[in-house]
Amino acid sequence: MNTRPSVEHRTQDRRITWPGALYALIALSGCVFAFIGLSNNSFWADELFTLQLIDHHDGLAGVFRRMLSDVHPPLYDFLLYGWVQLAGTGEVAVRLPSALLAVAAIGLFVACTRRRLTPAAIAFACAAATTSMYWFVQAQNARDYALCEVLSVALLATAIGLRRRSRSSAGFPWGYWAGLTLLGVAGSQTHAYMLLTVGMLLFYLILTARSWPLRIALIGSGLLILGLYVGLLWPMAHAGYSHDFSGSWFNNKPKFFLSQLHRTLFNLINRQCAIVIAAMLLGLWLHHSRRTQVPVERTDDSIRWITGLSWFVLLGVIVGGIAVSVLVTPSFSYRNVLVCAPFGWFLIGRAYDVAGPRTETRLGQWLALAAIVLVGSQLFVLIRGRLLPTNEPWRASAAYVRGLSSCSQATLPVVASPEDYGGTLLPVVRETLQRNYYGYYLPNTYRLHAYAPDELLQQFAQTLRDGQTSATACPLVAWALHGIDDEDRALQFAEQLASTPGLPSRRIAVQEFVAYELHLLSWKPQPSAFVFMQVSGEKWAAPATLADGMEIDKTHSIGDLLLVTDVTPATDATMHSYTIQRWHDGKMAGQTTVTRQPSASSR
Repeated sequence: MNTRPSVEHRTQDRRITWPGALYALIALSGCVFAFIGLSNNSFWADELFTLQLIDHHDGLAGVFRRMLSDVHPPLYDFLLYGWVQLAGTGEVAVRLPSALLAVAAIGLFVACTRRRLTPAAIAFACAAATTSMYWFVQAQNARDYALCEVLSVALLATAIGLRRRSRSSAGFPWGYWAGLTLLGVAGSQTHAYMLLTVGMLLFYLILTARSWPLRIALIGSGLLILGLYVGLLWPMAHAGYSHDFSGSWFNNKPKFFLSQLHRTLFNLINRQCAIVIAAMLLGLWLHHSRRTQVPVERTDDSIRWITGLSWFVLLGVIVGGIAVSVLVTPSFSYRNVLVCAPFGWFLIGRAYDVAGPRTETRLGQWLALAAIVLVGSQLFVLIRGRLLPTNEPWRASAAYVRGLSSCSQATLPVVASPEDYGGTLLPVVRETLQRNYYGYYLPNTYRLHAYAPDELLQQFAQTLRDGQTSATACPLVAWALHGIDDEDRALQFAEQLASTPGLPSRRIAVQEFVAYELHLLSWKPQPSAFVFMQVSGEKWAAPATLADGMEIDKTHSIGDLLLVTDVTPATDATMHSYTIQRWHDGKMAGQTTVTRQPSASSR
């Protein structure tokens, strides 16, 4: 005989159990720490783009004009513009709305599911959400994703209310229908994948509605929402900006789709939570497989409907996103899909109600405790992450450049990968890179010039053909991040610089700046920004002297220094040999030698 309580009985049980209380504590702690360390990170590339849209006094019309260069609709930027006029554009001020919105999404989720899931299941879902990497990042990211979470929860709650109202009363649910339409408009004017979310939700409502007047009204809502979105696309398409995603990091290869689906899962839930859910479902399967006759468990019809809606929206956005990528333009990514993450949160809570450990037995209590420890372990890892620089180190590398006093009057070459900006570095893109990205943390007196990597190498070669040299008092020959964002690519570029005609030195020093990335249960520093300097003479000054005048925490921000020397004999033009010294804390930590074929621009 099946001794587990029926699904219907468990769902109607409103008692606060000790596992539920502990999961609630985990979720509450995650919400509190959303407000900790708001200024520990410099703005990263996407946030710097947001500031380009809102950091002015030209009003909402100015925001809209600048937004035409973006691929995101303007609602979030309109709201953030009004906020920064009052609070300023410091890191705390700009990110605070995202923290508030992310926490509000959790609160709204609790409110809209309290009669559909048990308190323990709601707490488990909230703990899973607040310990996920997606929520962790978006709670302190000045982009529109936290607003999308709030709108997704609100859409879920309104859809539930509309169905209940339409089935409990003969009258038309005008209030819920109007609210759903307004939320759909807001969502579609916040993010393109919110348009997919709204479309899937309306489609499910149309399929399950019992009356034709409601179906027709929902179809009208969908046409209105789509029409307003298409109306926005017209000025974006005719603004003169290039939005060619085929030249960016998006692509339509099956391997890319699989990698983004993998990241979708493990950004929706952390790995420990995934283990808990998998174990719960396995336990439920084993429980039922031991019986030849399994009693049919009754489930409230509304809960089945919400579960179906959540699956329909989540899978629909994935399938629809892939279809848009293949048929229209590459745009599929885990970050875009997870604008509908709250629908996944409901499924997580539902899984707990169906298969979660029960505390009526000693074994169930131990299993519940093990699940709490696994989920809670991620909380402590993420708390540590709030205290570390996990974004691109624009501020740290700019502080280092400011410390190179001989460079304050020079024109500094900065490097960007064209693939990150639609495939080409248009003049407007170069200007943005110079002023709003690399120049954001520098005084206005600094002069910058943006190059693609090959362009910079060709520029140095051109100086030799013109009978000139690039020798200046400023040692900086390149500053790169976001495009050249890992050590292997930086070393390859340094080798090309060391063997490039036009540079008087065949030695390049590369100062690394790190961002911390999560690997299982620990944060590891990864080189993410690089300052390339030519080294003149035979003697090499201690690396610490280059950091003179820095204004950042060296312990967390400064990585190793690499010294790359081209030791190729002058008679050999086919293969180049390089020695690479690694300096750590002012001491040489190792040396390697590599041999490569030089690039065309280095010959």
